[in-house]
Amino acid sequence: MLRNRQLWIGIGGTALFLGLFFWRTDLGDMADKLAEANYWWFAPAIAVWFVSAWFRSLRWHYLLRPIANVSTQTLYPVVIIGYMANNLLPARAGELVRAYIMDQRHRLSIMATLGTIAVERLFDGLVLVVFLIAVGAFVGLSQELGILAAAMSATFVVVLALFLFVASSQERSERWLARLLRFLPARLQEKGSQWAGSFIAGLGALQSPWRIAAVLVTSVVAWALEATMYFMVGLSFDLGEAFPIFMMVAAAANLAITLPSTSGGIGPFEFFAKETLDFVGVSRGAAGAYAVALHALLLLPVVAAGLVFLWVINLSLAETLRRPAQPELAAGIGLEGEGNE
Repeated sequence: MLRNRQLWIGIGGTALFLGLFFWRTDLGDMADKLAEANYWWFAPAIAVWFVSAWFRSLRWHYLLRPIANVSTQTLYPVVIIGYMANNLLPARAGELVRAYIMDQRHRLSIMATLGTIAVERLFDGLVLVVFLIAVGAFVGLSQELGILAAAMSATFVVVLALFLFVASSQERSERWLARLLRFLPARLQEKGSQWAGSFIAGLGALQSPWRIAAVLVTSVVAWALEATMYFMVGLSFDLGEAFPIFMMVAAAANLAITLPSTSGGIGPFEFFAKETLDFVGVSRGAAGAYAVALHALLLLPVVAAGLVFLWVINLSLAETLRRPAQPELAAGIGLEGEGNE
């Protein structure tokens, strides 16, 4: 039932934002812009995105070091497979897919892996908020972008403070957790304590200032490269906007996919990418064509590459996508690979 509810909420979010997207777009002009685009820019733009994924893999290597030493080269296909799964499954279930693969291939605790992924998402959010606010300070922010920036800033600052507090002392965190869990039955207290302990172990990189710096730098580089991809797609549509505008597009569109939607953030991504360009003076038709083409380039090549990597590491697509959603996997979270912690 819960999965069905999430699915329908996602469908509702996608329908809402796609409806707004098409309502506020000149569809005839959008079709013309798609026909006139210089598609030669697409191949190098896709290549730049895959370079940015390498820096995300390097970041994950730093985050995993307190619990396991897994090379960037080994993590790269897992990162791509995770993004592929995010594009195919609702509710960003690709993060569970990554944790499942690390459990199966490297015997790492699923909850500890999810802890490292949570830190990834936190730094992604912080970097994107800085991009949005920094560029917005010069060109301004629309009402929608202002609300998005304020809401996301508050959210990520609170989460950062919480994670730093938890990571600073595992013993203290476990004492606080025991107080919260004491109202539950004894069996659930034990299980919850195991899960939380594993998750806290995944936050271990936050105990080291140099690792925090490494994660921050790799996050900035990864998103700067992704913004470069957005800029190159902009060149194909001859939008005539400077690189910082595409930093703002990257920030707005990717922060927006935290809103309810179906797989791949379809709906919120297109709407906020188009609205950002519309706000800085790009015609609605050109902005709409750009947003649709950009999102297709972020979805389709990644799905294709993810399928190739699944084949290379000898994993089944159906098994990989199905297992993270099964009840027995959820019941086993935190019990596998504890020796690696």
